[in-house]
Amino acid sequence: MSEKRTRASEIKTEQNCIQLPDWYWTHGLHDAVILSASELQLNPDYKEKKPKYNCLEIALDSKNAIYERGIKKICLYNYKIKTPDIDINSIDKPWWISDTLRVLENKHFLLDTEIEASDGSRVNFIVEFEFSETERE
Repeated sequence: MSEKRTRASEIKTEQNCIQLPDWYWTHGLHDAVILSASELQLNPDYKEKKPKYNCLEIALDSKNAIYERGIKKICLYNYKIKTPDIDINSIDKPWWISDTLRVLENKHFLLDTEIEASDGSRVNFIVEFEFSETERE
């Protein structure tokens, strides 16, 4: 398996060569505060190349992050949460520690994010999605 690692973030794929997506935070979001995670159901426009059925919208305060300080919001479209027992909004003062982004055989992405609570406990929140948009300052 080929790997490309950049600080706190990495992307893995079964292919030998990969170009990081434009929306990805290549230098990492370590120490960004997760303000909220909202699950939205959308009305898909079937005329689009990739209709949007749902969205996981993650709002961030990244001004004190170590590397990527300009990210305000991440939208993961056509997502499925793989760790349904974890509710980001119920974690006390959640901090983004690290993440791994994988490209799956079906061309979807798998984002595994390590999140730390104010008491020092950590969980991994895993979500599969088809594509993403990132709102930057």
